[in-house]
Amino acid sequence: MEHFKHDTYIVLELPIKIYEQVMTIKMTFKDSNEMVTPADITVAGSSGVGLLDPVQELHTVYSVLDNIALKIKPIKTSFLEVTRFPSTNIFFFSFKDETPFHDLHRKIAHSNIRFLKSEFPFKPHVTLCTRPSMTEAEIKKLFKIKLDEEFIIDTLSVCSLEVSNNKMKDHLLYKVKLNGCL
Repeated sequence: MEHFKHDTYIVLELPIKIYEQVMTIKMTFKDSNEMVTPADITVAGSSGVGLLDPVQELHTVYSVLDNIALKIKPIKTSFLEVTRFPSTNIFFFSFKDETPFHDLHRKIAHSNIRFLKSEFPFKPHVTLCTRPSMTEAEIKKLFKIKLDEEFIIDTLSVCSLEVSNNKMKDHLLYKVKLNGCL
């Protein structure tokens, strides 16, 4: 029986064109996690439900996600303006319509997959910058960024974050396409 070895998340992958634009923003603002964590939407692991409970079999989790993906249609969406989590230097894009993300999160949270606790309510977002300090000029520049085009998210993935010798490495463990009808 194989279990999760590192902190493990469930994410939605951005389409490549949007992914590249977000990664450019992350690099421009020297995001502290820019080269480790990809630009994605965490559906389970950071808010709402916590990390996947490591004491469960990988293939059981993947099977549950396969069944969920069969019932969820790809998500047509677009970003709102850049926002900041209160009392932090965490800046992100939120979405014009969060409903499909909440629906997916709820299905995953109420499945047979086990999760650790999270202290934060679920907030669908794409992180742009997490730095301990930023100048007012940088913050103003960040708030002016717009990515208005509509795009489709159709891939659900399981990723783990390995921390070893003060270095982080992101591992893609599994991915499945959202297959519900548009």
